[in-house]
Amino acid sequence: MRKTIFFTLFFVAFSNASAEEQTQVNLKDNTVFYEGALSEEANQKLISLIDNNPKQIEWVSIKSKGGEVNRGMDLGEIIFNNNLGVEVTEYCLSSCANYVFSSAHKRRISNHAVIGFHGGVTGMEKATEEYLKTLPESQQKAARDIFTAYMKTTTSREAEFFTKVGVSQKITNLGQSPLYQKQHDSEEYIGWYYSLDDLTKLGIKNVTVIDPPWEFKQLSEKTKFFKVSVSDI
Repeated sequence: MRKTIFFTLFFVAFSNASAEEQTQVNLKDNTVFYEGALSEEANQKLISLIDNNPKQIEWVSIKSKGGEVNRGMDLGEIIFNNNLGVEVTEYCLSSCANYVFSSAHKRRISNHAVIGFHGGVTGMEKATEEYLKTLPESQQKAARDIFTAYMKTTTSREAEFFTKVGVSQKITNLGQSPLYQKQHDSEEYIGWYYSLDDLTKLGIKNVTVIDPPWEFKQLSEKTKFFKVSVSDI
């Protein structure tokens, strides 16, 4: 799982690789449907829709596996600053869960929606160092310098982001606590999830379930999340 986190935060940030499928951003009635990886282009499309349809847009319905953390915070700030709600009918994972779902003023989810976390900016140093050691020695210093600068600015931004939206930054790393080390290190899981009550404790409020009750179901045998309880930490 740590490799997955690393590539989400580091490889995506510094590579020129593009997503296999372009993210789709479309407006229907009062809802923008955002489907695919979080990206600067998609975020700009959302801003354009908001600017061209003043007072019409109330919701962003998102289906995303995440993306580079700054693009997640960019989208979260767009949603927060424009007083929008976030809808998840299928899944919102990684940076989508950390920053997009967290930023909303109101939220609605289907009774089987998956809000899956697998780490934020904090707690990345160990995984990064392990990865850097796998690089050719001639590349390690340059890669380390780049990542150090990236971490300095992004760590500060993440702290400010969560203060702004009123959500505990711990939401991004509780699944990495020693209590859950076995699950976190297991190849069986790619991340963790919280109950609705625990999301509330962490600052994720105003969650409406479409056709309740909400019951967690794994996305697939290869995409599984373990449960983290706030009271256990």
